[in-house]
Amino acid sequence: MTSLDLPARRRTPPDRPLRVRIPTSRGGLAWIAVLLIIGIFLAVQVGRQVYSSWSIGQEADAIRAEITAMEAHNEALRQELAYLQSKGFVSAEARRLLNLGLPGEHVLIIPPGAETALPPELRKKPVSTPPLEQWLDLFFGP
Repeated sequence: MTSLDLPARRRTPPDRPLRVRIPTSRGGLAWIAVLLIIGIFLAVQVGRQVYSSWSIGQEADAIRAEITAMEAHNEALRQELAYLQSKGFVSAEARRLLNLGLPGEHVLIIPPGAETALPPELRKKPVSTPPLEQWLDLFFGP
């Protein structure tokens, strides 16, 4: 094969950065302005939708927390109702409020203001001895 039969080499242009030319005519600038306005409008609309979605999510979380708190309160009220309907509570309230007792029990009613003061000898606090002396008295006698 001769060099005449080989295809010619193509010259590759040197690597240059991509240059974007801004149009200098009024029509080209108008198109850029229109595209810029449309882009800003779309960005604002997308931002509003994202914010709306986020705020709805926050409200949903708050409502879920409120529902959980109400369910816990409801369960506490159910337990209290079960206790108030139990026989033990009814019996205790009957004893306390109505002065009732079970068969075979003696009900003792003390009227208000019937308490008397302690005698003077019981009002005095005994002088306490130190713990060491108490131990010595215990082991070796007084």
